[in-house]
Amino acid sequence: MTHNQEKKVDNYLRLQQSFLLKSSLDTSCILNQSLALIANKWTLLVLMALMQGVKRTNELQKQINDISPKMLNETLKRLIDYKMVQRKVYPEVPPRVEYCLTKFGKSTADPLAVLLDWSVENEEILRSLFEQFNKKA
Repeated sequence: MTHNQEKKVDNYLRLQQSFLLKSSLDTSCILNQSLALIANKWTLLVLMALMQGVKRTNELQKQINDISPKMLNETLKRLIDYKMVQRKVYPEVPPRVEYCLTKFGKSTADPLAVLLDWSVENEEILRSLFEQFNKKA
């Protein structure tokens, strides 16, 4: 078994044990709480875009396809409230605004990297399912 496979088995066993400790995944569960904060499409995409470094609103808008300006602004405001993103306004005319990840925001890098690895490893089936889903919608 490779090191990567061993790590995946360890993670799987760790998840199983965590769920055994908490039989009810209600709102008191920390997993439930963390998913309620960040588990939506736009939040994860904004976090991943900001992993590349400081960005302005228009850069994020261009990079994240299909996100409306309103949804981008709402997502950024929410991430600022969650202390995951920092907003810096420069006293210029017109004002220049930049966004970057905080230390807490950067702490999402490892879990997001795991999700990215999983997506790449399962690309064929995910693309097939995505096509099926979009045909039905």
